[in-house]
Amino acid sequence: MQPTISITKTVNSAFYGTPDLAEWLEKENIRQVVLCGIQTNMCVETTARMSGNLGFHTTVAFDACHTFSLKDADGKMVDAASLARISAINLARGDFARVTSTERILKELANR
Repeated sequence: MQPTISITKTVNSAFYGTPDLAEWLEKENIRQVVLCGIQTNMCVETTARMSGNLGFHTTVAFDACHTFSLKDADGKMVDAASLARISAINLARGDFARVTSTERILKELANR
């Protein structure tokens, strides 16, 4: 049976939740994290950045994430696809996480 955990978070990173995610991952000797969820450019990106900074091998299943269109500082609407794409670029170029598809992740797991 695979170890599981349920995190109650109160901010935009799962690493600031209860119980302590990093502590649990360390205790379970888990070094690889795969993320998905809502909002790509907020909670997913923040959790991925922290995960990478904490030394975990982090992958974001990009097609299993979602975000919403938002207004920029000038009040102009930025569409959700653009925000998600920018998050993917930020994470991959900043060496925080690998960004790929769910299909690729599943194929890699099957080939282990």
